[in-house]
Amino acid sequence: MTRKTLRIVERDQYVNQIPAILANLADGKGTVIAITGEPGIGKTRLAQEIVKIAAGHPCSILQGRSYSVGSDTAYTPIIEMCNQYFRGLAPKIVTAWTSDLPDLGKLFRRLQLPEPAKVGDPALEKTRLFESLVCLVERMADGKPLVIIQEDLHFADFASLEFLHYLSRGMTIYPLLLIVTIDTFELSNNAGANAFIQSLRKEEFFREFRLNRLSGQGVVHLLEDRLGPALPDGFVSMIIRHSEGVPLFIDELLQALLETGVLSMRNDVWVLSIQSIDTIPHRLKELIKDRIARIHSEDHNVLLYIAISKGTVSHRILHRLTKMNEDDFLTVIHRLKASGLVYEEIQEMEVHYGFYHAIVNDVVYEELPIMICRRAHKAFIDVLEESGFEDVEYLARLYFGAGAEVDPLQTIRVFLKEAERAHLLYAYASAAKYYKSVLQLIHANKISEEKSRVPWLLQRLGEVHYMLGERSEAARYCLESIRTYVQYENQTEIARLHRLLANIFWESGDIEQSLQYLEDGLVIARKLPDFPEIRYQLLHTSLMFLSRLKRPDEYYQVYEEIQAVHRLIGTTQAAAQAIVAEIDFWTSYVRKENYKPRKVQVLIENLEQMEVDDETLFRGLYVSAINFTFCGQYALSRTCSQKALEAARRLHIVEYEIRSYWIQVLADLLSGEWKLTVPKMESIMSKARRIDAGRPLIYAYITKGIVYAWIGRYAEAQSCLDEMNGLFPLFSTKDGHVADMLAPIEMMIALGTDRAADYYSFMNRTRPYYVACPWLNLALWGEIQLSAGDRPGAMDTAKDLLADTKEENRYAWALGKRLSGKVEFASGEKEPALTSIDEAARTFKEMRMPLEHARSLLLIAGMMLKDNPEEASRMLLQSMETFEHLDAGEDLLMAQALMKKLGSRLPKRSTSNAAGKDTELSKREKEVARLVAEGLTNIEIADALIISPRTVSTHLENIYRRLGINSRASLVKYLMETE
Repeated sequence: MTRKTLRIVERDQYVNQIPAILANLADGKGTVIAITGEPGIGKTRLAQEIVKIAAGHPCSILQGRSYSVGSDTAYTPIIEMCNQYFRGLAPKIVTAWTSDLPDLGKLFRRLQLPEPAKVGDPALEKTRLFESLVCLVERMADGKPLVIIQEDLHFADFASLEFLHYLSRGMTIYPLLLIVTIDTFELSNNAGANAFIQSLRKEEFFREFRLNRLSGQGVVHLLEDRLGPALPDGFVSMIIRHSEGVPLFIDELLQALLETGVLSMRNDVWVLSIQSIDTIPHRLKELIKDRIARIHSEDHNVLLYIAISKGTVSHRILHRLTKMNEDDFLTVIHRLKASGLVYEEIQEMEVHYGFYHAIVNDVVYEELPIMICRRAHKAFIDVLEESGFEDVEYLARLYFGAGAEVDPLQTIRVFLKEAERAHLLYAYASAAKYYKSVLQLIHANKISEEKSRVPWLLQRLGEVHYMLGERSEAARYCLESIRTYVQYENQTEIARLHRLLANIFWESGDIEQSLQYLEDGLVIARKLPDFPEIRYQLLHTSLMFLSRLKRPDEYYQVYEEIQAVHRLIGTTQAAAQAIVAEIDFWTSYVRKENYKPRKVQVLIENLEQMEVDDETLFRGLYVSAINFTFCGQYALSRTCSQKALEAARRLHIVEYEIRSYWIQVLADLLSGEWKLTVPKMESIMSKARRIDAGRPLIYAYITKGIVYAWIGRYAEAQSCLDEMNGLFPLFSTKDGHVADMLAPIEMMIALGTDRAADYYSFMNRTRPYYVACPWLNLALWGEIQLSAGDRPGAMDTAKDLLADTKEENRYAWALGKRLSGKVEFASGEKEPALTSIDEAARTFKEMRMPLEHARSLLLIAGMMLKDNPEEASRMLLQSMETFEHLDAGEDLLMAQALMKKLGSRLPKRSTSNAAGKDTELSKREKEVARLVAEGLTNIEIADALIISPRTVSTHLENIYRRLGINSRASLVKYLMETE
């Protein structure tokens, strides 16, 4: 297993007591610690941690264990513990301890002690033996405290328990720490161990460490210890669900997932390929089977019905199922509770029984023969239905387990109710299971009266598999459904299926086939005047596709048709969908005057006040978030994208979650909060890899690529693009939105690697028509033009960005001003350039875009370097502070390079300022500080002073501590201000 350490979790309250307990041993004050808890809770792990702590103190450590096999052999754990300890000692030491204790020869034959005198009284002989053992312990502890660990005391023989109890009487005078571990469930099977613990609980020297299951946060900490902090999405909840916080179960499940490849590392990121665990790890299964094997044979029937319940079952129902008399039934329940297999609780005034751990349920169920299992399910169904039970989800599961033992027609009725219920609640996997089961029952039993349901069932299966991201299965069911509907001449549903197929093939990357299905569906829908809502749905899909294909004229025609159909239908849902279409219209840039965030804000507020389904709400919120992000209104964007994410989660559509995260990442990047993007980027990639290849995975690669490009890791950004293009070689050339989302990554890579001219040539010096990310893409395209030497083209691009007023679109206006300033400076027009970029900087600051503000200041500083070095220094310091705060490494390096150029012009330190803080610095620290102010990196400072980079870092840490600062920018600022 991959693990960085083997950290002990949520046991600090116990571990922290050990140093004080060990310190008391030096004063001759002993302690008994009982570590108690259920199997797998971490008793041994805590004992090991105590041993580790004790090893750092001057004491001797003896360790022993009792076993379930041979538990009737007297003194075995004591003998084995001492013999193991003796092996590590010189024989003369052991002889000195034992030579005058002949009674020990009864236990330790290898010591070859003389036969003790006979006293004729067995009780007295036992007492003499105990006194000899206690004397041995005293001698072992003489001058060096003793720590004794006895694990699994619940298996100990009665004689050993009697001795340990005898030994514990002297804990107030022995420098002895006795630690025992006890399985609380096995304790009821060992009366001696139970009596031993009960008697100790009355003593002051006794402490009981009762270990509980880990909390949710504790499970997270344990998993992070094993795998690192970046855990796959859904992984923690899956582990909690199956382990219920038992540490041993967590480790065994984790080991099994790693060994089977279900959990694997890809590109330094953990990826989980499933969301549930179907196979119980072998070691856990054997532990549980061993526990079950030790119960009475008549108890197994009760376990069978509790296992079938898959949760808890009421006393009334379970008693009827077992057909036992009341007293015998309660006796069985008592035994199962004592064994730690079953617990009881009160639910709505009635007693219920369940397994103490979910994995026990799985093991019991797995071991049942199929026919016994089916008949037990049938009996369960009969009892529940006789009692008027109406929980369709519960009944459907029982009918599924009963198989052919129940009437197929009744099974179909129950399965259909549950499938529709699950579909309504977006539980698509469950819905698919029951729809498919109904289809199989109709075919297998040749039920003619149910045959008419077949095309509808196929359609439902297509829908739920599409929602699950299983597009190949969805397409197969949809096509089969159309073929069946043709026999019934049902054009309405055929038109609906064409829309679904259009979506399936588009998301799978087959654009031509998608468009063909959409066109065919609209032809059918326009011939159905009584069903305008079908035409409406197809038009909405068409609107989305035409935007992606960048066909503005056709887009506008469809938009007008949508508004006309909306008026024809006149329902609230149609009105809501018309608003979504209008939000899309003002966001898709199909005409020059579009992208109006003010209009979109009004529209989305109106939509949220309406009673609409989550699908419509998601679409409106998501497109609104896009509009606000692209127009620089990041607070609005975050609000909408978060609401869209919540709607996506309610819908249980992973693809929608990925889209919501994508727009959040883009907003975080543009606003300078890129530290927030990394966990979201990893979450997107983890989610996308769990579903079919297609648009979701493309979004994931784009998100990862733009994060890497933005922070200057161009090689990794290019690797993302190469990997994506390898999977989907033609997608970006057909889907205009994808091409536009890739464009900023490609342009940032080109600009960051000095290949702007190559990129410009590759694009035939022709600006693409951007629909997605329009202003960012235009600004980057202008940078490409300028870097490639096309100043007139760059200025035309700047004018396009400035086409709207500042009030209408401040983000585009600020980008345009900065670009025009760069072009003006390159053309020798310094003053206009400074004015333009200063206006851009002020606007970025007003918009709370610290990164863009700092980048603009950096440009101004570079332009003022020669003529106004003091003002350039001020701006450089201000930008450096922002870059350091935002972790903008590439930008910080550029600022430091300018600072290095400015280094010779920095004011010299005044020797009269002896009262200043810098008098606290050593000569070497002052040299380091001065070189930092000149813009040198740690490696360059090390070369200049002929010291190691590590020494430079140490000097900087000391400087920061003494001056009360925390960054290079603050150090430079301090040096300038103390002139």
